[in-house]
Amino acid sequence: MSDLQVQVEKDDFEKAWVSNYVPKDSAADAILQIKDYAYKAFDKLDSDGNGYIEKHELEAHLKDENTPAREKSFITFLLNNQQAISDAVHEGSTSVKGGITRIDLEAYFKLVLAMFKS
Repeated sequence: MSDLQVQVEKDDFEKAWVSNYVPKDSAADAILQIKDYAYKAFDKLDSDGNGYIEKHELEAHLKDENTPAREKSFITFLLNNQQAISDAVHEGSTSVKGGITRIDLEAYFKLVLAMFKS
């Protein structure tokens, strides 16, 4: 599968998620819900407590049958956008590659929500 096909599938998934999962809310409202979830669940998602939400941690919560469907949907969004979120702020040479920090979340969601306002 080419990179373009992967990106198209990812974009299609996210459009479907936003339009089908939260049909009565606007896309910006759906993004706000994910942002709020990520802030509130940060410590839970950061299983090893190193200050970074890493791919393996997100995947573990996604596979956990005790994780509610709504949270799994939010976790899927975070996984699909993990690189963009982790790239939002460069923490320096000590940062965990691909790890999401609270600062990354703040910067990423501020940027994404600004796109809805313009």
